[in-house]
Amino acid sequence: MKTDDIINRTVITNRLDNITEEMGISLEHSAHSPIFAEACDFACCICDYNGDLVSQLSGIPILATAGSFSVKKVLEKYGEDIHDGDAFIINDPYCGGNHLPDIGIITPVFYDDELLFFCVSRAHHGDIGGSTAGSYNPKATEIFQEGIRIHPTRLIQNDKIIDDILSLIILNTRNPSMLKSDLLAQIGSNNIARKRIINMVSEYGAQTVKKVTRESLKQAEELTRKRISQVPDGKYTAFNYIDDDGFQEDPIKINVTVIIKGDKLCIDFTGTDKQVKGFVNTSVVTATAASQIASLWFLGSDIPRNGGAFGQIDVVLPKGSLVNPYEPAPMTLSTLTPASEIIGTIFMVFNKAIPDRLPAGYGNYIGPSFYGVDPRNQRFYVGFTFCSLGSGGAMKGIDGKPYMSPMSNYGGVKTPNIESNEVQYPHITLFHEMETDTAGCGEYRGGAGIKYSFQVYDDSCEIVMFGDGVKNPPYGLNGGGKGSFNKPLLRKDNQWIETKTKEDARKISSGDIIEIHSAGGGGYGNPYKRDAKQVLNDYLDEIITKESALNIYGVKITDDDTIDVDQTNKIRGNH
Repeated sequence: MKTDDIINRTVITNRLDNITEEMGISLEHSAHSPIFAEACDFACCICDYNGDLVSQLSGIPILATAGSFSVKKVLEKYGEDIHDGDAFIINDPYCGGNHLPDIGIITPVFYDDELLFFCVSRAHHGDIGGSTAGSYNPKATEIFQEGIRIHPTRLIQNDKIIDDILSLIILNTRNPSMLKSDLLAQIGSNNIARKRIINMVSEYGAQTVKKVTRESLKQAEELTRKRISQVPDGKYTAFNYIDDDGFQEDPIKINVTVIIKGDKLCIDFTGTDKQVKGFVNTSVVTATAASQIASLWFLGSDIPRNGGAFGQIDVVLPKGSLVNPYEPAPMTLSTLTPASEIIGTIFMVFNKAIPDRLPAGYGNYIGPSFYGVDPRNQRFYVGFTFCSLGSGGAMKGIDGKPYMSPMSNYGGVKTPNIESNEVQYPHITLFHEMETDTAGCGEYRGGAGIKYSFQVYDDSCEIVMFGDGVKNPPYGLNGGGKGSFNKPLLRKDNQWIETKTKEDARKISSGDIIEIHSAGGGGYGNPYKRDAKQVLNDYLDEIITKESALNIYGVKITDDDTIDVDQTNKIRGNH
């Protein structure tokens, strides 16, 4: 390559990345909903004129990676009928979406009447209708009970919102003013990106920019194939379980076979259980995106996360299974469970091919949505417990990080400020802290689990508990211990109730307490090999107790909080 070509590729690809980052900043600072402004439960990306992903914000992986699917559905439906000044809206998981609460806004970018790019913002909205406020309905048996379905639909024409379309959508939700505000934030974010891209193209020229994006996709393709070819050929299989679907008590199996042959990689879900009655089924988009995320995590962080890389990962999703159900199966939980279990199972498979590249198990999401009428201002609200996120698993050389959220989000969801939460919702936080003796043990331990509790003072409040991980804890690796279980509790009428993880709306009253114990991550390696000073530090930091230091790690800590070296060496020497 010529020096000028190398410089252009570097500058233009970095500018595209900066544009997606600016989209995210715009969303965070302009949205009305705490889900956007506080938790940042969104993702932004840019696709080329074919719908191939060329740049994404490192936000929520399961959302950003799926952006290409939505663009291709828009292209499939509208074809040549896409014009400058248009924008489209989509959320249907049976037609290019993740799950119904994640609404995508897609804005084409033209230069000199030529379609060059699409800007995409995908974001989780607090309520999109359905039979339960917040749109997580653990007792839904069909998607129609989960909210309004939006196939690819033109929302903006000639840079003007089509009011009839917008009104039709927002009036099918419980908080139309907030939904409208947040959709406008997404539209504004896309418009910023559109403006930045046009400025960039005017500076470098359309042909140069198109050449760079083609080369970037090709470079990612070649690097991905090279990395695949470095993995030993073979078939590698592992399986994992979801606790249940809220109707059946039996666990639900996810079976994954990874087939490596030369520079070809196929992820085959044959053997996965059939679709279920409850809302843990997953769309093709979510299952494919989860598979791609897991594969590239294994193949290397230096591979660009774009369509060139994703296109090298073939995914087989048997029709009628949990990962490719027949309509109208419900699937709102899918971006958490089973997306996280899919990623974890693929990690387990790749660990058989080349050990020590990937972490142990992460905690699954557990926590309620809650809704009612705020007695302070008589406004309807819907909230989610983003403060109950679980922790990450350890890997060789690295302890697991606390508060990482499920694997499908990988730390992308931010923890809302406690004081802001108390302003936005009628409740008081009682505690929010890491919990002792929840981290999976090992030479490198998992992240400690989180203990979170709040008390409501709204007599109209209802909660909907949803999540997983009360029966199957995060897995350990290479002799490391499992993480802890999720445990949701409710104190009502002065009695503690251990709730189910997938239950219908439950009425609660002022003074009732919700308490969530979210899982610690799995550990890696023999805990007796953990540096004794690290064990002492974990005890001093209240990650483990003195008893665990002795019984699990073989480290004797004295009454004055120092290491009894002789006793420790004796204990560890006997094992």
